Amino acid sequence: MSGLFKNSGFVSSTSPEGVRLAIANSGQNFELRRQPGGSSGSVVKFPKRPDLTVLSEAIPLFYIAQNQNGFWVAREAEGRCGGVFLLRRSAVRFAHRQSAPSGCATMFLNEVLELDTENEGSRLVEPLRKTIDVLRRRLPHLAAFVTLALDEWRKLLAQLSRAFASERRNRAAVERELFRGQYTLNSKNDDDLPIP
Repeated sequence: MSGLFKNSGFVSSTSPEGVRLAIANSGQNFELRRQPGGSSGSVVKFPKRPDLTVLSEAIPLFYIAQNQNGFWVAREAEGRCGGVFLLRRSAVRFAHRQSAPSGCATMFLNEVLELDTENEGSRLVEPLRKTIDVLRRRLPHLAAFVTLALDEWRKLLAQLSRAFASERRNRAAVERELFRGQYTLNSKNDDDLPIP
């Protein structure tokens, strides 16, 4: 094959026939999958499913990773369903919803993952992706700003989520310490706490 080059963790090559391959560069075992919506000969590599000693075949496996635009992709290992989402939490929720009531296993990938099935995820992602692509072509500085703003928005949401989770953990610890697990605190104001 000719035209080998590296691009953001992928080794990409173009053969004389114009077939493009994208191979994740992480040292893991990967298997080839044809992209139904992609160009003819388009191939995507996904990690192989863990063997039976680690994960039963009866348990659905979902790959979760970010795509090249920073959106979160959740894809079932066999390619039966998948979606693109704004938030990581939404991708995880999609995987659990698709495998309900039995549950599923999730594998988070560090490599860029593009969805190769029909998008069953957020309807906002496609217009945002198209807008980002147009902006990148016509106004690269504005596109960089929009991408930066989206990244900062995601970071802010993650910080808020962690803060609220920390608040819930602290409140539960106070309840356990004060009431020894017998009561729960219904007050909205910590000044109403009884003094032991």
